[in-house]
Amino acid sequence: MRVGIPGWAVEQATSRSEDDPLLSPARIFDLVPAAPRCALVLPLLSRPGVTLGPSLARRPQVVAAISAIPGIGEVRLSPIGGTVGPGGPGWLSLLFAVHLPPEVPRPLDQVLDLVGSWLHDRLGGIDLQRGRVGGAWCPGFSDLAVGGRKLVGVGFKLRRDEALARAVICVRAPTGQELEALNSCHLAFGEGVAAHSLTSLAEALGHPGLTREAAMELLGIPAPAAGMI
Repeated sequence: MRVGIPGWAVEQATSRSEDDPLLSPARIFDLVPAAPRCALVLPLLSRPGVTLGPSLARRPQVVAAISAIPGIGEVRLSPIGGTVGPGGPGWLSLLFAVHLPPEVPRPLDQVLDLVGSWLHDRLGGIDLQRGRVGGAWCPGFSDLAVGGRKLVGVGFKLRRDEALARAVICVRAPTGQELEALNSCHLAFGEGVAAHSLTSLAEALGHPGLTREAAMELLGIPAPAAGMI
């Protein structure tokens, strides 16, 4: 399905498991038309756990410490930037594969604008503020927040005139156990996580009890194939 975002041709693909080998940077652009300002959005589903970006993946002692945290779940490594991307039924990830115009200025800003516009259109014009949220999971310049509380984290990988952006969306507030594991994970390399720095789609949209599947429906994402996760 094509999405109308000014200046972009955006195609939407069906959901895939996060560990699908087709999603490697070396292969994914075979799915995207090779023209400037073309993008593909792939919803990703993952099992409970965390996905660690390259800055942590290069630190085996940190990976080992995170893997040993009780209740952390599956620990995955990703070539796309960022530090920690939570996964499981309370989280939804979207992978944007983008062809950029040659020598485009500030390419990460261009891609982040695309991600924000896509979400803004799908979420009924919700006000997403951009900028680092202290005390949030995977804090960075590309945080997207509602009322100063983080809703979406975005990590990047640039390849010449191509970019990958992985947007992780909090669907519902983490349980106490999940928050404790996520906090311990972040303390293994930096600042901890505080509940008051976070929000969720369920809270921001006023939909208590929102599930990942219902969030996908709100975003116009077809239901995943049976047995995918």
